Amino acid sequence: MESNYKAWVTGFAPLSVGADVPATVREFGRTLFNIRPDISLFVSRTVFNSILRGVLGMVSVPCCIVQTARDVSVPISVVSYLKESLGGKTTIEILQTEGHLPHLSAPALLAAVLRRVLFR
Repeated sequence: MESNYKAWVTGFAPLSVGADVPATVREFGRTLFNIRPDISLFVSRTVFNSILRGVLGMVSVPCCIVQTARDVSVPISVVSYLKESLGGKTTIEILQTEGHLPHLSAPALLAAVLRRVLFR
């Protein structure tokens, strides 16, 4: 990312969105290209260096973890860890799509889950 931002975006966009939606991959890539590389690097470092495991048990409200079936950024084992570590009732919804950004790769699937979970 730091040495070749263009190559990073070109590889990261399809992995994050999911290769099944090429128009969305192109749009997400365009969005990333509009961010200054130094800002993108700073945000990425902040995300990857944030360790919040110690406070998960303090979360006592009901949570719904939404995960795609094939996410190269966050494996299913993380979902299991979160469910076990959160302090309140936690459910898991696995969307049958790929990518790390279901609001881009499968907005209809995500919207259905959100409606079901939020309006129970």
